[in-house]
Parts: sequence; structure tokens; C-alpha cells
Amino acid sequence: MTWWRSTSVVAGKELREAVRDRRSLGSALLYALWGPLVMALALMALARDRGAEPPLTIAFDHAKAAGLAAFLAGRQVTLVPVPDDAAALIRARTLHVALLVDDDYLDEFGAARPARVTLVYDGSWRESDARAARVRRLLAEYGRLVADTRLILRGVSPGAVSALRIDERDVSTASGRAATLLAALPIFLLLSAFIGGMGAAADMMAGERERASLESLLLHPVPRAAIVLGKWAAASALCLATVTLTLAVSQAVLRHPRIQAFDVPVGLSTIDAAQLWIVLAPLALLATAAQVLVALSARTYKEAHTQLSLMIFVPMLPGFLFAFGSLETRPWMSWTPMLGQHVTIGGLLRGEPAPFTTAASLAAVTLTATALALAATTRLLDRRGPGR
Repeated sequence: MTWWRSTSVVAGKELREAVRDRRSLGSALLYALWGPLVMALALMALARDRGAEPPLTIAFDHAKAAGLAAFLAGRQVTLVPVPDDAAALIRARTLHVALLVDDDYLDEFGAARPARVTLVYDGSWRESDARAARVRRLLAEYGRLVADTRLILRGVSPGAVSALRIDERDVSTASGRAATLLAALPIFLLLSAFIGGMGAAADMMAGERERASLESLLLHPVPRAAIVLGKWAAASALCLATVTLTLAVSQAVLRHPRIQAFDVPVGLSTIDAAQLWIVLAPLALLATAAQVLVALSARTYKEAHTQLSLMIFVPMLPGFLFAFGSLETRPWMSWTPMLGQHVTIGGLLRGEPAPFTTAASLAAVTLTATALALAATTRLLDRRGPGR
């Protein structure tokens, strides 16, 4: 039997057993659905917050501040009488906000002194907090309008008391704003490269060693490298399938009408998904090779699964640091496996693909690390031959 034939036979055998192992296969495929769906739920909640503002209703005493009441009514605000215990109703979440007017409001307002109003809301209730923010903006606008009117009546131009006129110009691109909204997507994609083959790698090495079937395989006249490559190829196939399914599900969920309602182009085209797959494929091969090595070092399947579970934190830690702006991109990161993939994915989402030489160098470094991991696994398997 040739060396290539031996590798393909081992890979086929391991792949059939992995497909029959519903536990490992199910966990890998479940993540491919779970990760993008979690991201979609977060984006849909954000889309709801960014959508059209709902009608604003305020519990307000018209008689104590008629001018303010007329201003709010002119801003399409519905005013209702203040109940006896507005704070209790807000805590019970049956009333969103209330605006209480101080008894001395008219006297203070007439004397051109600050008139007191109290905004009552529940900061732990998202809808109440959002409506309170809208009320603050309206009150600030009313305050500026009254102040300008007072200055004009005294013969003073309102512009004379404004030292600055602030204009804003946002130079971000639509793709850049979309990448900000999709800051969590690289984390889910990198995790798919680490989770897809984890269960299969644990069973192919530690599981077979615990069942003594690995020793039986080593008794056959098959090169150790062929055994390692066959097992790695089978685990890598499952991992790449998970990455592919994760990208496909991500592309599908980002087409949801509520997410597409954003004012930025949030979504993945087929070309984008293909480019992301090319970036992730070398990392998936490296992650699977490292998992096969770790699994072979473990004595039992349970021990291997525990150790491999800790590897999930490898892409999560820098991923969250990048997402929250705690880690700045450096040139050397583009050449580093896992960090380079994260940087490249972020650039693709912003519409800034990495130069071909940089992407090719990252793939070459990642595949070199994969070969080193497989060589280390082969040496370890050779030392642990039958009877050793």
C-alpha cells in the first residue's frame, strides 16, 4: 500500500466514524447555526433601537407650565395627566416617563430665573431610559429657545453669547460603519475554525487511545505520518465544513429585512463570503493540527476534551480586545496566525482587502505552523508506538 493510499484509507475511515459520532458532529454543526444567530439577534435588537422612534407620551401637568406644554405638543408629544404616584407606576413599568413641574415654576420662570422640572424615569428599563433621553433633548431645545427670546427682548443678539459654532463632518465610509456594527462577526468566524474539528480530534486520538483501537492501528505496517495526516485530514474536513456552514448562515441571517433596514450596508455578498473562507481555511487547518497534537498528549477522551475546550479562549481574547478597541492593530499582526486572520477579516468587512502579498504571507506562515504541528504529532505518535 502506497503512502498516499494509506493516508486516504485512514482519512476515509476516520471521516466515516466522525460522521457516525452524532455528538461531535452535532456540536460542530450546532455552533455553525448558533454563532450567526446570536449575532443576528444582537443586530436585530440594535436595528430596533435605531428604527423610527415610537410616539412619545409624557405624564405632565399642563396648568403649571402652559408654555412648555404648548412646545411639547408642537413636537408631536402626547401629554397625559400626572397620576398620584408616578414613580410607582414607572417602577411597575406601566408608565415610561413623567415630568413633574415645581410649584414655584411660574414665579421663577417669570423672574427669568431657572425654573425647576423633575424628570422621573427608570434607568434600568431600556424603553424608559430611551424616552427620557428624548425628553432631555426636547427640554434642552426649549431652554435654548427661551434663552434666545429673552436675549432678543433685551436687545442682545443670541449669537453674541455663543463663542463657538460647532459643525461636524463624519468622514467614515458606509463600509466602515458596517464593519463597526459587525465587530463581533470575526470572533464567531474564528471560533468556527477552532470548534469545528475539536470533538473529532479528541475522539480520533484520545478516544481511540482510551478504547485501545489506536494501538491496533499502529500494529499495521502503515507509516506514522500517514496515520497522522489521515486523522488530521478527516478532522480538517469537518472543521472546514463548519466554517463553510457558518459563513453561509451568516450570509443568510444578515439578509433579514430588519437588519437590512440599517442606514449602512450590513451584509455579506457571495464574493465577500468566498474571500473570508480563503482567509479562514489555513487557520482551520492549523487549529485542527494543534488539536490533534493536544488530543494525542491526553490519556483519556475527557482529559482531551477539557484541554481542547480551553483552546477556544485563544481566538476569543484578542477578538474581544479588538472589538472593544482595547488592542490596536500593528503591522506585525498581519503576519501572525490568528491575529492576522482577525485583522484581515476586519479589513474585508470595512471594504479594505489586504494586499495579495500580505494575505499570501499570512497563509504561508499559518500553513508552515500547521506542518510543524503535524510533524510534532508524528514524532509523538512514533514514541508512543504499540507497547510503548
